[in-house]
Amino acid sequence: MLTGSLVGPSTFAQESSVDVFAPPSAALVETKLRQSLLNLKNPPADVEAIIAPLQAATDVDSRLLKVVQIAASADLEIGRLVAQCNQPTLIPDPAQLSANQSSAAQWSAMMGRSDLTPFLKSNLSLYYGRYLVERQLYDEAQLELAAADAREVVSPATLFFFRAVVAQALLDIENCRLALNQLLEKTQDSPLRYRSTAELIKADLDAFEAKSLGEVARLMADSRRRLDLGRAGEKVQGVQEKIITNLDELIKKIEQQMGGGGGGGGGEGGNSNESGGAADDSSVKGATAPGEIDKKKFSKDGAWGNLPEKQQAEARNIISRSFPPNYGRAIDAYSKKLANRPAKPSP
Repeated sequence: MLTGSLVGPSTFAQESSVDVFAPPSAALVETKLRQSLLNLKNPPADVEAIIAPLQAATDVDSRLLKVVQIAASADLEIGRLVAQCNQPTLIPDPAQLSANQSSAAQWSAMMGRSDLTPFLKSNLSLYYGRYLVERQLYDEAQLELAAADAREVVSPATLFFFRAVVAQALLDIENCRLALNQLLEKTQDSPLRYRSTAELIKADLDAFEAKSLGEVARLMADSRRRLDLGRAGEKVQGVQEKIITNLDELIKKIEQQMGGGGGGGGGEGGNSNESGGAADDSSVKGATAPGEIDKKKFSKDGAWGNLPEKQQAEARNIISRSFPPNYGRAIDAYSKKLANRPAKPSP
């Protein structure tokens, strides 16, 4: 189960004991927001005037936004960090990435304040977690969204939806299924767009097969995303090592299928390059496939992926003969991405 510095030790356990999640009424949100503002170390002088705009919110999404905006207007620190979330969309620029990491640390420190009520903390976590998802900072988003208590947020459906999106992106199957189940089976009044998308994610999850080429393609996408974010540390190397391991196992499996497949002879040399039958699209035609791939030595500079040209050609040859063309194109694009990437220091 998910753990992290921002995660309450029993958040998931407490949520699992709830039979049905329902968005709180407008009146209850107003009451909790009023209590939250009065609980601040420096509460605003005129709370009623500050919370008045909340009445203009007519749905859960706009209500969440109003809660955050009102809190930002009442507290300087919250206001400063919320304003940072309204900056232009993050691009892979080292200066912006560094600023973003600094913002995350400041946000984490703010969430440790004792004058923030569970209601305010949870809704701020949901707001910030959604911001992180939009910038594909999924690792940070997963921790932030896990810290939000579904019993306190204005929109439980929004929380479960973004938890599912993040878990799917990180191939965290267990937490993705948990979030989908909570959204589809245990949450009242979920917006149709969340339910429809959640059904698609669920169908995608049901079709997912571990250690398949589909998983390899997803891992490559995740590795590419992390590299685009300027990250080349242990997590990236772990993902890349898993890619190599899965490809190695897939190639060995194909070789075993070839060896046991019907048809011709092949002694030890296995050079049964018979041209009698048409080759199956999903199997390698011919005799020996050069599938013995050694694990690469991983270096801390992230330059492990630069295979010698001969080995690259061999790998492409196997993949192009054994799998649908889109996988070959994806792997080619991934290899070029790695080859062209300038070396970056580990975070």
